[in-house]
Amino acid sequence: MAGKFLEYIKSVLKKPKASIFLMFLVISFFIWFLISLSDTYTSHVSFKLNYSGIPEDKLILGKPKTSLTTNIETSGFKILNYRIFRRDIFLNLTDFKKEGNKYYLLPDAIEEVINIQHKSVNIRRVAVDSLILKLGVNEKKYVKVIPKIHISYAEDYQLRDSLKITPDSIWVRGPEDVVKTITAIETEDMEYKNVRSDFNYTVPLNIPDSVENIEFQTKKVSVEAVVERYSEKIILVPVQVENLPENISLRIYPEKIKLLCKAPISELKRINENAFKVVCNYNEISEETTYLIPQLIEQPKFLSSVKILDRKVEFLIKKQ
Repeated sequence: MAGKFLEYIKSVLKKPKASIFLMFLVISFFIWFLISLSDTYTSHVSFKLNYSGIPEDKLILGKPKTSLTTNIETSGFKILNYRIFRRDIFLNLTDFKKEGNKYYLLPDAIEEVINIQHKSVNIRRVAVDSLILKLGVNEKKYVKVIPKIHISYAEDYQLRDSLKITPDSIWVRGPEDVVKTITAIETEDMEYKNVRSDFNYTVPLNIPDSVENIEFQTKKVSVEAVVERYSEKIILVPVQVENLPENISLRIYPEKIKLLCKAPISELKRINENAFKVVCNYNEISEETTYLIPQLIEQPKFLSSVKILDRKVEFLIKKQ
């Protein structure tokens, strides 16, 4: 049934008189629309708020209002234009009244500002009780950079020293209420695999979206380190006895113990027994004691690790 009706409409529109009628109908509607827009109406429109006159050493705290809805009375043409192309309202700090560190603008004053800047419309009412600005100090402080770097090394390779971050701290500047919440800044999570040589990576900082109106000294840092191949070496080191009484002689076995040292290959030649100090404490001997435990108290700084292979030292006491 619906299909037959549509076919009938199509057949009617194909007639010359029907086309002329439709054209006049469209023209009539357009004229009526233009006449209607020329009449005066009351409607709401939105303005974008812009603030100026803020002292250089001050900043607006929090999130100030960025738009304002008002009821205006003007022609339909202008209402349509204002809705399609949103207008700006420029508010200077001198327009506000001060109370402590707060500045406020009452509805009557807001209407006056709008009427001055947009004289072609009549402001009937603003949809806000007042505009409030809170100013704070433009604070600057330094925070530590925390690297979120995950590195896996090729077999037998590792860091010679610790990671070097440049800069290792940066300044942040902005509203004091936001700056005081920032205690450190992390880098982006970065992963590097099978590393076997020195590196110098440029890593971006992970700046949270929640931090607004904050200026950062930099938004990226350099992460570098020396990477070397490591190997192990076993060395014999003599054991010294501490706190030994003058009238007592102590014979220990073994007199030298084995240390398993891990170091950069370039440093292995520097490893010798004179660079270590291993001691046993005579004061640990009691009637039940049958052995002493050696302690390593001195070693070269360039070693990655040292393991004592001989964990027990037997002893024989002889009184003089």
